Amino acid sequence: DKLRILASGWRLAPIYRISTGAWLSITAGAGLDSARNGTAVADQPADQVLSNPYKDTSGRPLTFWLNKDAFAQPAVGTIGNMNRRTVRAPKFWSFDIALSRGFQIREKQRMEFRVEAYNVTNSFRPDVTPGLPVPSANFSTLNYQFFGQIRAARDMRILQFALKYAF
Repeated sequence: DKLRILASGWRLAPIYRISTGAWLSITAGAGLDSARNGTAVADQPADQVLSNPYKDTSGRPLTFWLNKDAFAQPAVGTIGNMNRRTVRAPKFWSFDIALSRGFQIREKQRMEFRVEAYNVTNSFRPDVTPGLPVPSANFSTLNYQFFGQIRAARDMRILQFALKYAF
């Protein structure tokens, strides 16, 4: 009878989220456009129009998200021939889960035990936006030394426990 009391009444709350990456505009960087504000978009070379902008040509896995060879600096004083928001940042996915159980102590007293796990699978999830909701401008700026590189990851597995006493 005591085992039944402990084993029943648990609530499970799994959450699986997936979303596509944010749209990026590949910019040329400061000093190349006539407005001098760094907003010129990059060129897409005519012989590379069908080039895969996501192909990692570094030979090291998971290093580059964008292929630098698929883009080129526009001529000084021009704005480039690429449209804005033409490539995507890496997609985001997450599997989180929560398990909780309430226990009645007395008539007006209740205790709840809760355990939550974030990134349950402890998977590597690339992040081009450390701490930001939208991609970092440097990630998609062609003259930035780390253009297109994945230099951060989202959180590893996080476990948290809670005990709540209500009276």
